[in-house]
Amino acid sequence: MGVNLGVKGELVFENEEKCSEFFNRLGIDLRKEAKESENLRILEIRRKDGRCHVRFEGKTNWPSKISPPDEDPLDWLESQVLALLWDVEDLKSLEVYKAKDIKFEFYTEEEIEKKRDEYNKWWMESASNITSLF
Repeated sequence: MGVNLGVKGELVFENEEKCSEFFNRLGIDLRKEAKESENLRILEIRRKDGRCHVRFEGKTNWPSKISPPDEDPLDWLESQVLALLWDVEDLKSLEVYKAKDIKFEFYTEEEIEKKRDEYNKWWMESASNITSLF
C-alpha cells in the first residue's frame, strides 16, 4: 500500500457501535453530515440485520493511519470487519474478504465476478503483450 492510489469498496461491521468506534479512530463522526477524513470519505451507510454496511472511497493508505505499525494495514483491516471489498482500479486489483454468510449491500456477487473477470482479462492481455516482446 505504499503507492497512494484511489480505492473504493465496502466495509461490513458487526454492529453500529463497532462501526462508530472504528471511524471515530479516524476522526470521523458518523452522526455528522460530512463523513470524511484526510484520505477517506464515507459515501453511504446502510444498516441491515444489526450490521453496518459502509460504502467508501479514498486513498489506499487510509488504514495505515490506525493499524499497528508492525502489521500489514489491509490484513489488519480485514481483522476489524465481517466483510471487506477493496477495489483499486488503477492496479486492476480487487480484494474480497467475507465471513461466512455475509453479503455486501452495495455490490452484488454478479458485479464482483464481473469486476474480477475484467481485471483478470486485463492482466492476461498485459502478460501476453509482455511475452510477445521476447
